[in-house]
Amino acid sequence: MKFSILNLILCLLLASCQQVQKVTDAIVNPSAKEVFERQFKNNDLLLEHYQARYEKAKQNTLVLELPSSITSSVDSSDFKILAYTIELSRGERFKMVSNLEPNNLQLAIDVFQFQSDSVVSKKPQHYNEPGTNALSFDVVETKAYKIVIIVDSKLALDFSLIFSTEPSFNFPVSGKDNAAIQSFWGAARGGGTRSHKGIDIFAKRGTPAVASTDGFISNTGNRGLGGKQVWLRDGIFGQSLYYAHLDSIAVSAGSRVKRGDTLGYVGNTGNARTTSPHLHFGIYTRSGAVDPLPFVKIQKPVSFDEAKIYFEGKTRLKINELRVGAGVKNQKVQDLDAAVEVEVLARTNRWLHLKINDSLEGFMHESLVFEVKPISSGNSTESEL
Repeated sequence: MKFSILNLILCLLLASCQQVQKVTDAIVNPSAKEVFERQFKNNDLLLEHYQARYEKAKQNTLVLELPSSITSSVDSSDFKILAYTIELSRGERFKMVSNLEPNNLQLAIDVFQFQSDSVVSKKPQHYNEPGTNALSFDVVETKAYKIVIIVDSKLALDFSLIFSTEPSFNFPVSGKDNAAIQSFWGAARGGGTRSHKGIDIFAKRGTPAVASTDGFISNTGNRGLGGKQVWLRDGIFGQSLYYAHLDSIAVSAGSRVKRGDTLGYVGNTGNARTTSPHLHFGIYTRSGAVDPLPFVKIQKPVSFDEAKIYFEGKTRLKINELRVGAGVKNQKVQDLDAAVEVEVLARTNRWLHLKINDSLEGFMHESLVFEVKPISSGNSTESEL
């Protein structure tokens, strides 16, 4: 009887603690990484081991080109950390998604900015929330970022991740896409006396030029190099979107517009009189013009890579190139001899993300590695794949 009462008290205390934690989390909004780290609260040794692994992954030199899909595996007896440097441009929206729900696999995702070529910020600029396996944010500064992913699961399973970007604005000419852009940011103008402060999107005269985002019309007119033009402000203190060389204007200053609303029609007014009809599209901030291409460039979708993945392997040839990224254009880390044991952390397309001697990481083409299958006795068998 006493035992049952004691159990009941313990259960009530546990339920009470969990409820308090839920209330606290609702107030402080912890990241998925902060929740993951709670399991080390009363184990300094495990905490030290985890922190060392995390910092090591954060400081690696591996790069991942976007868009990319990677496949990996996680062992229920441990967690895995993947980390890559990615290049992002202002105006893009970064997205990372998993093919598995959090009830099977929990990811803790942090994104850090590079403060210099080799120094990563201490605190993440973006992170995912507990109970989610995705992350999305609008990029406000063009630079390199480090994404670090903790993979935690109670099951042994394979999973896939997609890393991609999409434009934060709609394409500004109705029915057109990237193929219609024929002049880009920075191109020489005026015999080299100035540079192009936008992109030119070619289309038939009269094609609707549409609002790329919600906002209000701050100015319209027919003047200067831009001819008939519309200025769209995406918020009181936001960016100004510049639509120039219009054949005619369909809005008036002070009006509010939604994405897709027609602002005017493509033409060649202003200093574009001798060229084919096109829209000059620019974006201006308080500090001046910025490249508008990342804001509107349509990206090809990428699907989950579900290729075969294994844990252990050995190098195949006399010389095996290990690189910082998945492709021969990436810098070589070093050459590995034949029969070097490697741990396979992930794969993307036909490239394997490897770890060697728990210290060295890099990408190697799958043709240079063969699988080593462990057997119950603790030895292994080798499979030429």
